[in-house]
Amino acid sequence: MKIQATDFVMYQVSDLGVAVQFYRDALGLKMAMCSGEHQWAEFDTGNVTLALHGGQEVLEPGGGARIALAVDDLDAAYAALLASGTRVLHRPQDHGVCRAFEVLDPDGNVILLHQRADGTCG
Repeated sequence: MKIQATDFVMYQVSDLGVAVQFYRDALGLKMAMCSGEHQWAEFDTGNVTLALHGGQEVLEPGGGARIALAVDDLDAAYAALLASGTRVLHRPQDHGVCRAFEVLDPDGNVILLHQRADGTCG
C-alpha cells in the first residue's frame, strides 16, 4: 500500500448550519460544497479540504485533533475573531518557527491559526 495524499480532514459537528456559518463567516473559508441531505460540507483551505459531518453527537469536543490554518496576518485574525465573539483559547504565542493561537468552533473542535516566521505556508 502507498498513501498518495491527504484528501480531507473531517470534524463531526452537531448542527451543520451553525458550523457552516462559523467556518464560512467567522473564519472566512470558501465553501466548496454543502449538502443538507447528506449532512456534509466541504471547505477549500488551499492544500487540503476541511469536511464537516453534521448531525453527529460530539462526545469529546476537540478529541486531541487540530487543523492548522495558515493566515497572512495573525494579529488581524486574532482581533477579527475576538470581535466576532469566537471562543479564543489564548493570545497569539511565539513558538520561534511560527506564531499561533487556538479557537473553538461551535462544537468545541479546536482550530489552530498560525503564521510561519519565514512567511511560507502549505
